[in-house]
Amino acid sequence: MAVRQPPTVQVQDLCSTTLPCSDLYGLFTVDPESVFVLPPNGIQDLHIAVRPLKAGSKFVYVNLVDVDQHQLVSSWLVCVVSRNPVISKAFEITISTGEKGCNKRITYTNPYQTKKRYSLHTNRADLLQFKENTFEVSAGETYTIGLRFAPGESCGQEEILIFINDHEDKNEETFCVKVIYEQANKKGSLKV
Repeated sequence: MAVRQPPTVQVQDLCSTTLPCSDLYGLFTVDPESVFVLPPNGIQDLHIAVRPLKAGSKFVYVNLVDVDQHQLVSSWLVCVVSRNPVISKAFEITISTGEKGCNKRITYTNPYQTKKRYSLHTNRADLLQFKENTFEVSAGETYTIGLRFAPGESCGQEEILIFINDHEDKNEETFCVKVIYEQANKKGSLKV
């Protein structure tokens, strides 16, 4: 009698519609993300992380596939529901079209009695980059966040969200920057 080896499996995520997966919920990750061995009658934890880029809901299939046998081992239907965040601060900036972009700074104060580590994320990485994606702030201290806005191709306005997350990647605060792209030859100021 031949002994069957435990299956080597991989988790795959598939959208339930023809839209690209990143359309609604942005970054969707599964841990472990690489191929792993699933022992007979064993249990393997799967951790799913979702970083939504906009509000809405979407169904996502998560499939566990035996890569050696090319067979479906298990499948789950995950419903991702996202709501608009509470905006704690709002800013407005005017940028002239055709320029090289614009550097600005905003501040964040650590409201806790201990030193904290934060990470920065945005819903519009094509329009905004951070000088540093992570930072540490002592208790009650203020940190200056460096922002780099991309140049505008045409006149109009965009709302960019800045997510300030804690060391567990949970959202602490969300700032909103309204960027107005106009033809004027003046650089605008960041207004609170």
